[in-house]
Amino acid sequence: MGFKVISNTSRAKFSACHFLKEPLKCSRIHGHNYYVTVEVLGDLDENYFVVDFIELHKTLVSIVEPLDHYVLIPTESDYLKIIEEEHSIEIIKSSKRYVFPRSDVKFLPLKATTSELLAKYIHNQLKEIYNDKKIVVKLEESRGSIAVYEE
Repeated sequence: MGFKVISNTSRAKFSACHFLKEPLKCSRIHGHNYYVTVEVLGDLDENYFVVDFIELHKTLVSIVEPLDHYVLIPTESDYLKIIEEEHSIEIIKSSKRYVFPRSDVKFLPLKATTSELLAKYIHNQLKEIYNDKKIVVKLEESRGSIAVYEE
Protein backbone atom coordinates (compact mmCIF):
# COMPACT_ATOMS: atom_id res chain seq x y z
CA MET A 1 0.00 0.00 0.00
CA GLY A 2 1.86 3.02 -1.24
CA PHE A 3 -0.94 5.60 -1.36
CA LYS A 4 -2.45 7.59 1.48
CA VAL A 5 -5.07 10.32 1.71
CA ILE A 6 -5.61 12.55 4.71
CA SER A 7 -8.90 14.12 5.74
CA ASN A 8 -8.34 17.07 7.99
CA THR A 9 -11.57 18.91 7.26
CA SER A 10 -12.54 21.65 9.68
CA ARG A 11 -16.05 20.13 9.78
CA ALA A 12 -14.74 16.94 11.44
CA LYS A 13 -14.99 18.30 14.95
CA PHE A 14 -17.23 18.01 17.95
CA SER A 15 -17.58 19.57 21.37
CA ALA A 16 -18.53 17.33 24.25
CA CYS A 17 -18.12 16.91 27.97
CA HIS A 18 -17.12 13.86 29.94
CA PHE A 19 -15.34 12.76 33.08
CA LEU A 20 -12.68 10.15 33.55
CA LYS A 21 -11.82 7.71 36.29
CA GLU A 22 -8.50 9.43 37.19
CA PRO A 23 -6.59 11.71 37.69
CA LEU A 24 -8.49 13.96 40.07
CA LYS A 25 -8.55 16.98 37.77
CA CYS A 26 -9.91 14.95 34.82
CA SER A 27 -12.32 13.03 37.02
CA ARG A 28 -14.39 16.20 37.31
CA ILE A 29 -16.86 16.91 34.55
CA HIS A 30 -15.17 18.94 31.82
CA GLY A 31 -15.27 19.42 28.08
CA HIS A 32 -13.15 19.54 24.96
CA ASN A 33 -13.35 20.78 21.42
CA TYR A 34 -12.24 17.64 19.59
CA TYR A 35 -10.73 17.71 16.09
CA VAL A 36 -10.48 14.55 14.00
CA THR A 37 -7.93 13.76 11.31
CA VAL A 38 -8.12 10.54 9.33
CA GLU A 39 -5.53 8.87 7.16
CA VAL A 40 -6.65 6.19 4.71
CA LEU A 41 -4.04 3.99 3.07
CA GLY A 42 -4.66 1.59 0.23
CA ASP A 43 -4.49 0.76 -3.41
CA LEU A 44 -5.98 2.99 -6.06
CA ASP A 45 -9.47 2.20 -7.37
CA GLU A 46 -10.72 2.36 -10.95
CA ASN A 47 -10.83 6.18 -10.66
CA TYR A 48 -7.24 6.26 -9.34
CA PHE A 49 -8.39 7.24 -5.84
CA VAL A 50 -7.59 5.61 -2.51
CA VAL A 51 -11.00 6.99 -1.54
CA ASP A 52 -12.98 9.95 -2.82
CA PHE A 53 -12.15 12.95 -0.60
CA ILE A 54 -15.70 14.29 -0.76
CA GLU A 55 -17.12 10.93 0.31
CA LEU A 56 -14.53 10.56 3.10
CA HIS A 57 -15.27 14.06 4.46
CA LYS A 58 -19.02 13.39 4.45
CA THR A 59 -18.56 10.00 6.11
CA LEU A 60 -16.31 11.39 8.81
CA VAL A 61 -18.68 14.27 9.58
CA SER A 62 -21.61 11.81 9.77
CA ILE A 63 -19.70 9.84 12.43
CA VAL A 64 -18.59 12.73 14.63
CA GLU A 65 -21.61 15.04 14.30
CA PRO A 66 -23.82 12.80 16.49
CA LEU A 67 -21.30 13.28 19.33
CA ASP A 68 -21.45 17.07 19.18
CA HIS A 69 -22.70 18.95 22.26
CA TYR A 70 -23.47 15.91 24.41
CA VAL A 71 -22.35 14.50 27.72
CA LEU A 72 -20.51 11.34 26.68
CA ILE A 73 -21.24 8.37 28.94
CA PRO A 74 -19.35 5.06 28.59
CA THR A 75 -21.84 2.22 29.02
CA GLU A 76 -19.13 -0.41 29.65
CA SER A 77 -17.52 1.52 32.48
CA ASP A 78 -16.56 -0.29 35.67
CA TYR A 79 -16.41 2.97 37.67
CA LEU A 80 -19.84 4.46 36.87
CA LYS A 81 -23.29 3.46 37.97
CA ILE A 82 -25.89 4.51 35.38
CA ILE A 83 -29.52 4.89 36.39
CA GLU A 84 -31.96 5.61 33.59
CA GLU A 85 -35.19 7.40 34.39
CA GLU A 86 -37.93 8.41 31.97
CA HIS A 87 -36.57 11.93 31.39
CA SER A 88 -33.19 11.85 33.07
CA ILE A 89 -29.97 9.93 33.43
CA GLU A 90 -28.31 9.67 36.81
CA ILE A 91 -24.61 8.91 36.98
CA ILE A 92 -22.97 7.92 40.26
CA LYS A 93 -19.19 8.06 40.34
CA SER A 94 -17.59 7.45 43.72
CA SER A 95 -19.10 10.09 46.01
CA LYS A 96 -20.38 12.24 43.14
CA ARG A 97 -23.87 12.19 41.66
CA TYR A 98 -24.77 13.77 38.33
CA VAL A 99 -28.25 14.07 36.85
CA PHE A 100 -28.62 15.01 33.19
CA PRO A 101 -31.63 15.41 30.93
CA ARG A 102 -31.85 12.28 28.80
CA SER A 103 -31.66 14.44 25.67
CA ASP A 104 -28.22 15.76 26.69
CA VAL A 105 -26.57 12.34 27.01
CA LYS A 106 -24.88 10.22 24.36
CA PHE A 107 -24.20 6.65 25.45
CA LEU A 108 -21.15 5.05 23.90
CA PRO A 109 -20.20 1.35 24.09
CA LEU A 110 -16.84 2.10 25.72
CA LYS A 111 -15.10 1.45 29.04
CA ALA A 112 -14.17 5.15 29.29
CA THR A 113 -14.47 8.27 27.17
CA THR A 114 -10.74 8.86 26.88
CA SER A 115 -9.44 10.33 23.65
CA GLU A 116 -7.75 7.00 22.95
CA LEU A 117 -11.01 5.05 23.12
CA LEU A 118 -12.93 7.76 21.26
CA ALA A 119 -10.34 7.52 18.45
CA LYS A 120 -10.87 3.74 18.34
CA TYR A 121 -14.66 4.23 18.30
CA ILE A 122 -14.39 6.52 15.26
CA HIS A 123 -11.90 4.13 13.64
CA ASN A 124 -14.25 1.16 14.05
CA GLN A 125 -17.09 3.01 12.34
CA LEU A 126 -14.85 4.03 9.45
CA LYS A 127 -13.53 0.48 9.15
CA GLU A 128 -17.07 -0.81 8.59
CA ILE A 129 -17.23 1.37 5.46
CA TYR A 130 -13.62 1.17 4.28
CA ASN A 131 -12.92 -2.40 5.33
CA ASP A 132 -10.24 -3.01 2.69
CA LYS A 133 -8.18 0.04 3.73
CA LYS A 134 -5.74 0.78 6.53
CA ILE A 135 -7.17 3.60 8.63
CA VAL A 136 -5.45 5.88 11.13
CA VAL A 137 -7.58 8.14 13.35
CA LYS A 138 -6.05 11.09 15.19
CA LEU A 139 -8.21 12.79 17.80
CA GLU A 140 -7.00 16.10 19.19
CA GLU A 141 -8.61 17.01 22.51
CA SER A 142 -6.55 20.14 23.09
CA ARG A 143 -3.67 21.83 21.37
CA GLY A 144 -0.76 19.41 21.38
CA SER A 145 -2.70 16.50 22.94
CA ILE A 146 -3.54 13.97 20.26
CA ALA A 147 -4.60 10.33 20.64
CA VAL A 148 -4.02 7.99 17.69
CA TYR A 149 -5.65 4.67 16.86
CA GLU A 150 -4.70 2.37 13.99
CA GLU A 151 -4.67 -1.35 13.34
